Amino acid sequence: MAFYFLLYWHFLLMVMLIIIFAGSITFLFPRFPSIVVLVISGLIGLVYSILIDFTNARYFFISINVIVTSIPIILIRYLLFLKRKAEEMEVE
Repeated sequence: MAFYFLLYWHFLLMVMLIIIFAGSITFLFPRFPSIVVLVISGLIGLVYSILIDFTNARYFFISINVIVTSIPIILIRYLLFLKRKAEEMEVE
């Protein structure tokens, strides 16, 4: 099964597009709920498993998409937190 993922480039393309999507949504709309972005990425993983006709690994695709989506969300939330703290320290 691991060799299967190395052969198809569209899996990596999907993961890269999900990272860009999650990062841009989180950065442009900071008050947008992160759980919605995570659910959308999980649904994309489900649709991907149906499209390539490999529904036995749907939980794997969903979990990979959710984990990969959480990385830019956490990083951008931390960046916004640091920015807010720097502004507070600048005022003091």
